[in-house]
Amino acid sequence: MTTPRQHVKNAAGFVLVWLVAKVAHRVRFRAGEIPRTGPVILVANHLTMTDPLAVARVVIGHRRFPHFLAMQEVFGWPGVGALARVTGQIPVARGSAAAGDALDSASERLDQGQLVALYPEGRLTTEVDRMPGPARTGAARLALRHPEAVVIPIGTWGPQQGHHHIWHRHTACLSVGPRLDLSVWAERTDDAAAREVTDVIMTAIRDEIGHAQQMWSAR
Repeated sequence: MTTPRQHVKNAAGFVLVWLVAKVAHRVRFRAGEIPRTGPVILVANHLTMTDPLAVARVVIGHRRFPHFLAMQEVFGWPGVGALARVTGQIPVARGSAAAGDALDSASERLDQGQLVALYPEGRLTTEVDRMPGPARTGAARLALRHPEAVVIPIGTWGPQQGHHHIWHRHTACLSVGPRLDLSVWAERTDDAAAREVTDVIMTAIRDEIGHAQQMWSAR
C-alpha cells in the first residue's frame, strides 16, 4: 500500500524530472501504448547521457513514472546523483559481483506494479552509424522473470554524444512501439531463451529507431 509520504515523494519526482527533462530537450514522440497501470519494462537505445530525460518526458506524458537502471557512478555526481536518489532510480554496480542486484531491485519494482526502464546495451551506443551494438541479456532475463509485465520498445534519434548537447537544448525524436509478444518463451528462464528474447528486443528497438529517424528528417 502506498503511504501518504510516498505519494508526496512520487509527486515531487514527477515535477523534478519533468522540469529537468523539459530544459534538456524538445521532445517529439510517436505515441505507442504505455499502460497507465501495472508492471511495465521499457527498453531503448542509448545515444547520450541525457536521453533518459527524453524517455522520462514521454513516460510522464503517459502518466507513469520511470525507474531507470543507471550506472552507480551517476549517483555520486553533484545534483544529478541527488535527483536520481530522490526519484528512486536503480544503481547498477557494473563489472562487479553486485551487478545482478540491480535486476533484483528492478524485479521488486515490477512486483509493485511500477515501470522500469533499461538500456539493453548496458552502455552508450558506440557504433559509427549510431545504431545499437551488441546487447546484454539483462532486460530479457527481467522480462522472462516477469511474464506479467508489458515490454515496450522505444527508438530514440537526434541527440549526439559529446558535450554540445548538454549546453544547448536539442530536439529528441522518440518512437514508442507496440508491446512485445514473448509468449513463445513462457515459463523459460534459461540462457538460450534470454539470448533469443534479447534478439527480439533489439530488433524491435531498431524498428522504432527507423520511425524516429523519419520524424527527425521531417521535423
